[in-house]
Amino acid sequence: MRKVLLVALMFAFSGSLMAQLSRYARKYEQRVPRDAAGLTISGPVNPVNLSVNSKAVLDDQLGTTLYDLQTYASAQNRFYVYPDGTMAGCWMMGNNSPDFGDRGTGYNYFDGNSWGPPPAARIESIKTGWPSYCPWNGNGELVVAHNGSASLVMNTRPQKGSGSWTQKLAPVAPPGVTGLICPRAITGGTTHQNIHILCLTTPMSSGGQLYQGLDGALLYWRSTNGGISWDKNGIMLPGLSSADYDGFSGDEYAWGTPHGDTIYFAAGGPYCDTFIMKSTDNGNTWTKIPVLSNQYKKVIAAVSNIPPWYSVDGSLACEMGPGGVIHLAAGIGGGYIQSGLKYIMANRNGLIYWNTTMPMLKDSLNLDTLDSRGQLLGYYADGPGAGDTLRSVPYYRVGLTSHPQLSFDTYGNLLAVWDGITYMNPEPVSGVNYRHIWLRALHHGSSYWWGFDQTDLTSYPEYNGLEFVFPAMAKTSLHGTVDFIYQSDNVPGSIIYNPGPLLQTSSIGHMKIPYLWVGVPVVEKATATIGQNFPNPCSGNTSFNLCLGSSSEVIVNITDFSGQVILSDDKGFLLSGSHRITLKTGNLNPGIYFYSAKINGHWLSRKMIVE
Repeated sequence: MRKVLLVALMFAFSGSLMAQLSRYARKYEQRVPRDAAGLTISGPVNPVNLSVNSKAVLDDQLGTTLYDLQTYASAQNRFYVYPDGTMAGCWMMGNNSPDFGDRGTGYNYFDGNSWGPPPAARIESIKTGWPSYCPWNGNGELVVAHNGSASLVMNTRPQKGSGSWTQKLAPVAPPGVTGLICPRAITGGTTHQNIHILCLTTPMSSGGQLYQGLDGALLYWRSTNGGISWDKNGIMLPGLSSADYDGFSGDEYAWGTPHGDTIYFAAGGPYCDTFIMKSTDNGNTWTKIPVLSNQYKKVIAAVSNIPPWYSVDGSLACEMGPGGVIHLAAGIGGGYIQSGLKYIMANRNGLIYWNTTMPMLKDSLNLDTLDSRGQLLGYYADGPGAGDTLRSVPYYRVGLTSHPQLSFDTYGNLLAVWDGITYMNPEPVSGVNYRHIWLRALHHGSSYWWGFDQTDLTSYPEYNGLEFVFPAMAKTSLHGTVDFIYQSDNVPGSIIYNPGPLLQTSSIGHMKIPYLWVGVPVVEKATATIGQNFPNPCSGNTSFNLCLGSSSEVIVNITDFSGQVILSDDKGFLLSGSHRITLKTGNLNPGIYFYSAKINGHWLSRKMIVE
């Protein structure tokens, strides 16, 4: 096992941020077959300055694997933090190349003091893949995976972290289904006795066949007695039939954490629209919530050529927060059709944020528009140096910023991690850029990503020459830490997508990131709003609109990243309505600041840049 120096992460990221959204890099898109790998590409991009000031904890190693593709798109729920501080994590493990006949679920357990030794073998007796981990039946645990047959593989044991696993082939497919792949499982109920599973019927490209007119049907199973029986056995949910879609692709769906009898999942990809399915009665009835339309979710057979379009890339995460609002993150992708064949667009830039209080996303997925609406969660940008650019991009089938994970802490703050391409330390022989793990946070009570830009958690010298991908984040995150597991090695890309003579063993590790909230707290009230300053960036005076729903005493402050008040201006008693407030910034040093208005005892804040 290995340990690296622990340093607390403070959500106070320093550095120079971009002044123009048109500088986002957009030139690394790959056109590839829908289910095949493509070549890496490179080219010039416009420089964007971005620096961070943070440090992650590289904690104990859980295990290793030569099979290094943990998902095609959305991450399975493969990591769980229990209320007592114990943890469990699993991953897809295989070491017998090239057929990986030994592939199965690698598993490790943290007993409150340390992780166990890396496992030497899978927990199953047969070849499996795509495991989901869940607490189960009181103090037990459950792993659901597939083996390509018409049934899934369930492994359970009554005591987490110890004892023998019991394996059975369940649940089984409904009549007419010859194979099941890419399952997703969650558990709910007072003792986690309710099991909910999503799974895809095997598409024709993988040796399957049409099911009820769908080339890859997304089906749902439910057990309310811990898997003894299944009262929902591979049913097709409303709005997911062949009347709506041609079919779905593996891993383009993800569960959120159950809240009582409310369960929900997000789905989307280049050849289907993006939506959330929600049930408030434990899976008996469902409501479909549209997020992003896609006019090519059903393609007319006679159409042989369609130019590229934008969509999500199939990698999604969703979580329900305070007030029952469901939050979603998804990478940007797309597709196109040439000579009647379907292709996907990989390595598009941008990570989307959306929640159920917002209108549907615009089809164009323009980064400037997304950012202006608080819907751009992450993105690739060049670094400050002359050589800080992309050189070549490894293929993972998804966008430059993708594989997102969302979690709420006990105070209602939304935490997001993902993996994304970085300009730093390209692989010295091939020149291919590495993917790193990134983080951003949304303070509870705020409707936008308050002043916190994305930060690279793996940007420090001890991480040089390593790629970090496939974060799986604990959905029961305790306040004060961000916990997730990840995969890393020193060769960018996946040997599954890009087989070659160099077979590199990957490490499965665990990151624990302590954090503090610093700066001015944001409390937004419906009775008052604060507008973005203009011009921004500014070098002299700048102004913003302050709209008051009722008359109030108003104090305006300018603070730096540490929360120190630089300027304070008591505006006195202002009447309800709109007010134009001017800030004098000519004497401020260049950098990032926050301007805040105290209204009826509550602070509203925005970020501004001084040049």
